[in-house]
Amino acid sequence: MSEISPLFEVPGYKVILLSHETIPALQGFLERCADYNQLVSGEPPSSSAAQSLFTECPPGRSSEDKLVIGVTVGDGSLVGVLDVLRGYPQKECWWVGLLLLDPSWRNRGLGRQIYQSFERWLGQHGVKYILLGVIEANENAYRFWQSLGFELVEKQPPREFGNSTHVVITMVRDLVKYAPINVDKSNCPV
Repeated sequence: MSEISPLFEVPGYKVILLSHETIPALQGFLERCADYNQLVSGEPPSSSAAQSLFTECPPGRSSEDKLVIGVTVGDGSLVGVLDVLRGYPQKECWWVGLLLLDPSWRNRGLGRQIYQSFERWLGQHGVKYILLGVIEANENAYRFWQSLGFELVEKQPPREFGNSTHVVITMVRDLVKYAPINVDKSNCPV
């Protein structure tokens, strides 16, 4: 699949497309964010967590469908990561797999800035829906996504994540809901 460029902008930060060459920096970032992995899987990130971020995809998808986006500060330090799957589950939909901030950069409004810039960028490229999943135990994330206009689609049955079991809440944000015509959401089933 062809690359969409340029990447979106977040004022005061540099937004970059991460690659296999950035795995050491990404691994260090994920280790600094071990609290998130602990919440989801009940264990610290594995030594291959960064590599997995590039390769893990749902059935029928490949790493070609994936963008792992980094947000850096002036010295090049990675302070945020956005992992997305384009055209999933259908062409006009994108799936957010992860929006994660370094613990020292949380609660400053940066997550909101990153997401809103990302959403504007997707809207310019004809994307109609953004979907994501939040584990039910991550109440802060659920409230964050709700505050950005995401709506509950469904609660999935409990499933295992490492040493933990979670209900996953699927959420959607309709990017064309203010369009003059009614958009049929059946074009983007979850």
